[in-house]
This record gives sequence, C-alpha cells and structure tokens, in this order.
Amino acid sequence: MLDTARARAALWCPTDGYLQPSSLVTAYARAGRDRGVTFATHTAVTGLNVADGAVTGIRTSRRAVATEMVINAAGPWAGAVARLAGLDLPVVPVRHEYFVTGPVAGWHSSLPVLRIPDLRLYVRAEGPGILCGGWEPDGLSLDPRQVAIGQDLAVAPDWDVLSGFAADFASLAPAVTQTEVRAVFRGFPAFSPDGRFIVGPVPGLRGFVMAGACNAHGVSGSAGLAQHVLESLQPDPSPYVRSLSPRRFLPRTWDWESARDQAEQVYENYYSLPARRGARDQ
Repeated sequence: MLDTARARAALWCPTDGYLQPSSLVTAYARAGRDRGVTFATHTAVTGLNVADGAVTGIRTSRRAVATEMVINAAGPWAGAVARLAGLDLPVVPVRHEYFVTGPVAGWHSSLPVLRIPDLRLYVRAEGPGILCGGWEPDGLSLDPRQVAIGQDLAVAPDWDVLSGFAADFASLAPAVTQTEVRAVFRGFPAFSPDGRFIVGPVPGLRGFVMAGACNAHGVSGSAGLAQHVLESLQPDPSPYVRSLSPRRFLPRTWDWESARDQAEQVYENYYSLPARRGARDQ
C-alpha cells in the first residue's frame, strides 16, 4: 500500500487518532443542551453593548441579549467581532484545503494518521478512501480588515495545489493519483502572527474574552482551548495560558501587513520547513 523505500525514520504514536468534526459538534451541542444551553442558529451578531468599560450585552439580527460576558470564538470572523468592541486583533484567515478520494484497495478506517513533514502532508483513511491535505509553500490570506461578520468565505478548489499534494503523496502511494477525487474541503482557518492562540480576557474591556486564532487546531484542539479559556478567567493562570493573552497585541504596535505576512509564514512553516515567499490573495 505504501512504498517506504525512501523512508529513513518513522515515529508511531499509539494514542494518536482523529475524529469527525460533525460528530464532535453534535456531541458538544447535546452536552450543552443537557446543561441548559440555548443555541441561536442562523442569527447574526450585529453589535455589542458596553458601559463603563464592561460588556453589558449583545445585539443580534433577532433580538438583544443582556450578558456580562461574551466569548469571541468566531473563527475567521473573530477579528470582525472584536471590531464591534473597537478592538484591532490580528486574526488572519489563511486558506487551507484537502481532498478525499474514492475507494482505494488496502485503505480502511483503522489505519493510523500519517504526517509527512518532508512533503508538508497529512494523510489518513477516510472510510475506504484517502484523505490528503498539506501546507502550501505560498500562503494565501484574506485581509482581516475586509472580512465582515457572516461573510461567506467559500473558496473554489485550487486544483494546482491539490494536484501537487496528490503528486507528492504518490511518491509513497501511487494509488492516490489512480482514483477519482470524491470531495474537496477548503476554508480559511484563522492564524496569529506568532503562531499562538489568542485566548483570554481583553484588557480594558471587562467581560470580553477571546478564543480565537487557533492556527488550524480548531477541531482537534477545541476541548483544550476551552480549558485554556476557563483557566484564563482564574486569578492566577499558568505562564503558558498567560502567554496566549490578547494583551500581547494591545495596544496595537504592529501593522496589518506585517501581521498578515507573519501569519502566512506560520501556516507555511506548520511542519517547520523553510518556506518560499510569493504572491498572495488580496
């Protein structure tokens, strides 16, 4: 199934695994409802109510809600939500995509996840097919200042990039280029300029808490991210959680172009390999 003649070393992590995002969200929603959480789907946030340096509520497309705390976990739209509070935070949406093939002989769901840093790829079985994604050497970002709340960030598949992923993986598994592509997934996960989450209370605005710029860890790291948020609200969080504070970007001493460029570099060097700089999306 895999041609390992080129491999010089491999590390197996027996506790590694993966989950399906839809199943995870369903489980979170069920647990939330069991604890009295109300979900307002298809509802846009339109404004924040602030008084005396503290959040007092939010306004939505349906109604206003009084609250003393807002947790901004809006993914690539988190920067736009922060702007409702008059804040500039460098939450940069960077394109990422992967594909899933049709059935391939020998591939099944009990196989381990592969991460191949030399090829910038991650691969696993998706049922009887192959899921293959990677980190582009030329990151394509959106200008965070132009991203509006609720804006559709759908992006057309970049077949040059996807075929490059397939060609690279074909050096180890030729079958990846010998079957059809069943589906392509793509979007704009949010990255920060320094490659760390932006988590915790925002200085000077009591009750406004960030949980963003997850650097493509949004699904796999969601439970840990929630723990970090809770810890950030305690009187003495750990040094690591303190290092995630939005305080490091406030007041703004950085510029947007540099922040965007640095966030792209975080994406490009996700597997700590040198990146080639190039043109980017405007």
